[in-house]
Amino acid sequence: MVDSSRHFLSVNVIKRQIDLMAQNKMNVFHWHLVDSESFPYTSTKFPDISAKGAYTPKHVYTVAQMKDIIEFARLRGIRVVPEFDTPGHTGAWGAGVPGLLSLCYNSQGVNNILGNIIDPTKDANWQFLTDFFGEALDFFKDGYFHFGGDETDTYMLQCWERNKDVLNWMQNNGFGKDTTKLLNYYFQKLVKLVQTHKNTTMIFWQEVLDMNVAPAGSVAHVWKGNNLDEIMQEMYTVTAAGHRALLSSCWYLNYIKYGADWPDFYACDPQHFGGTDEQNQLVLGGEAAIWGEFVDGTNLTPRLWPRASAVAERLWSDPGQTSSSSAAWPRLHEHRCRMMSRGYEVEPPNDPDYCPDFWDPQYPDMQT
Repeated sequence: MVDSSRHFLSVNVIKRQIDLMAQNKMNVFHWHLVDSESFPYTSTKFPDISAKGAYTPKHVYTVAQMKDIIEFARLRGIRVVPEFDTPGHTGAWGAGVPGLLSLCYNSQGVNNILGNIIDPTKDANWQFLTDFFGEALDFFKDGYFHFGGDETDTYMLQCWERNKDVLNWMQNNGFGKDTTKLLNYYFQKLVKLVQTHKNTTMIFWQEVLDMNVAPAGSVAHVWKGNNLDEIMQEMYTVTAAGHRALLSSCWYLNYIKYGADWPDFYACDPQHFGGTDEQNQLVLGGEAAIWGEFVDGTNLTPRLWPRASAVAERLWSDPGQTSSSSAAWPRLHEHRCRMMSRGYEVEPPNDPDYCPDFWDPQYPDMQT
């Protein structure tokens, strides 16, 4: 997963990652296109969202550019799965769709908090969501589509419970003050919206599946857990409930530390959670993720690679062949040199060593 909303990534930077994915046998590009900070996706039906929600008019992906990226990936055996995270993480949508976001209030009732969650009580918003997702589902041809759904708790309090209009609607519809019921209502309507439009497998961050509002066959994207035991418990819980699962918790590559961290990536196996054979069959695999708060085109490639190479080997290879990180490092070193010889700025994974070809960026001639 690559995040192009916190920091915009150029088409060429994205293509470089797709090229490297192909060299590492990764076959799904999860594109976290938009978020609270910016909306670079160009919608033909709703051009105002990117016109007003992107950082600048230059920081957008045109329809032609997105088609180019999808085809570039297809020719390398890689599917593009987009993510439009809702109902939270939608702050950048609001300027282009007036009334879409709920007004938010602090504990004193003052509206001094930026809206960041959709107001699901308005019919106009559901018409917008129907049209918007209808267009997006037609544009991205893959059978999987990521609808997000994470981290809504804070905004449910500030923007729903403290919003008098939303609260009145909830009480009139039998929800009382229980914003969890309103969140369930949102996802139930979203599911019906998608199901009536197209036969699409919906992926959600795991919170949505935990609430049991997603349709049968949905995929839970597991991202929680502070250590390996907690992560495996999350996988056990999700699969025990009968959900298909995709694991990312072990491989958040935006997190860095001093020294080599890639050996930790070999310690995580998405199926080693003590489940039954039936539960193991529900595990689709794993996904390396890099969030963009501190990553842009200048450091994305070395931050990702060859650390993502270790993830790829762990997920694709027999566990018996990848259980030893000490046995893996010569392979990782050689592969790093291979990628660097092809012109990619791939960081060294180990202590001091060298490659036959050293990295040498090309600078334009400087005129005095």
